[in-house]
Amino acid sequence: MFRYPYTRLFRQSEHSIVIAGPHIQVLDTNTGDVLHSTVKCKEDQIASGPIRCAALSDCGKYLATSGDDKKLKTWQVDDLKLLSSRGLPKKPTYINFADNNDILVADKFGDIFCYQLHPNSNESSSGYTRDTLPSHENPSGGELILGHASLLTTFLMTADGQYIVTADRDEHIRVSWYPQGYTIESYCLGHQKYVSAIHIPSFSPGTLISGGGDSVLRLWDWMSGKLLRNIDVFSAVQPFIAVKAPKKKREWKDEDEDIEPTEGKRGRRKNKGKRKEKRSADDGDAEESQDSAMPEGRPGEISTGESEVVFVVHRVASIPSLAPRIVFSVVGATALFWFSMDDNYEACIRHEPFYKPIIDFTLEDDGTVWVLLDADRSSQGGWSSKGEGDDSNLIEVRRWTPDNFTASHPLPLALALNSCTLPATQADLKVLDLYSDLVALPKHFEVVTEDRTQDLSEMGVDDAAPADGGSNDGGITKRELGRLKHKQALWRLQEVGRGASPDFERLPTDSKRVKSGGGDTLALGMDGT
Repeated sequence: MFRYPYTRLFRQSEHSIVIAGPHIQVLDTNTGDVLHSTVKCKEDQIASGPIRCAALSDCGKYLATSGDDKKLKTWQVDDLKLLSSRGLPKKPTYINFADNNDILVADKFGDIFCYQLHPNSNESSSGYTRDTLPSHENPSGGELILGHASLLTTFLMTADGQYIVTADRDEHIRVSWYPQGYTIESYCLGHQKYVSAIHIPSFSPGTLISGGGDSVLRLWDWMSGKLLRNIDVFSAVQPFIAVKAPKKKREWKDEDEDIEPTEGKRGRRKNKGKRKEKRSADDGDAEESQDSAMPEGRPGEISTGESEVVFVVHRVASIPSLAPRIVFSVVGATALFWFSMDDNYEACIRHEPFYKPIIDFTLEDDGTVWVLLDADRSSQGGWSSKGEGDDSNLIEVRRWTPDNFTASHPLPLALALNSCTLPATQADLKVLDLYSDLVALPKHFEVVTEDRTQDLSEMGVDDAAPADGGSNDGGITKRELGRLKHKQALWRLQEVGRGASPDFERLPTDSKRVKSGGGDTLALGMDGT
């Protein structure tokens, strides 16, 4: 029997809320008894797909959730009553509550909208309210707070509620006023890759800790945007990364292929219906395939059958009451990591192994950490049915001692969560896709193109393409050669911008068109062609 892993846990003194796939359960914290569950709810109340984002209000009375159905649902925790369901303009990436119980939702378009806890009676579920820009149409009357030019990955509110800190896929961290998001206080710039986790410790409210795809965690004075220090963590984390991403390469495909030229109009693609049918068939095959837990490749990309380590920091938290310790997790890693902010020089990264990939964790003020595990994941990357023993636990609990985390006596809530699991199918687990960040966040470059561009530096330009416009022995046509030379020139110019010596001849500024097959293409720097 397959089962849903737990993806989020909100633990309170009386009631605890756990999310598993599309379902929500409310349990008695002291006894572990299941008080309410969406398993018995009506079909229209359950998310049509897994719950991707969830947040609990500061008062603990309200829960906000959203998923692939782009519905913002608000629940009353006491009886798990669905208070409202509102449409979102784009798929959400993160949800949080403001101090006044307003709900803030970040989406893949790069915007943050604010929604009142209880919708106004004049809000229409189908009518659009138009903001200053047509791209900010909102089906539920949400108020636009701010926007980025890239996918928003996470955000947080400062303790005083006056600022909102946002991070995106394009390495940016922005500190803005709240709710006047158009007023920017500072930028924290320095990341070379996506930023996926940010945190402000309560014992150091002026310090922001950020992590993502870089090999380091960065500490900032977020008010001024000044970088305080870098902490190298990748070398300590890499041995524990058990889930790897498929290595992607773009197909070497002619850009003009399937384009039908028209006079006075932009080209239109041919065989659109056939490709649509093919995609539908491929989607059906993907649902039946159970060989990999990773999503299928994107259009224009193929998997080489190889895998690569992709570093994504999932969550950063801190232990406020005992010691200035920073705790963080990494997507697909089988250990929890921590370090002390008191270290004056290089921080010592320590770990607590769990031997199964960590999905998420909840850290309490007293140092107790609840770790959610992908316990049914097999070493081959698929899923195994429920086993026996501690190695099949979906939740593990550790307690902080003066030096590290240690195992504690199982609490009733943990025992109940490990025994009262929700059944699932392999198709359900594939749709759940716990490791989508490993594929979605990195920007896959054209590896094949880069390899061929590098090969051009070792071959003569005049010998690379034959005079008849066909392909040479290396399989490179004039058109391909023109594109590669263009990419090579841009790469060299970037190197010069970084301070490298211009030990190459600048390509001619005049361009010539080369006719080949489907039409003309611009080949920069092609002499004598």
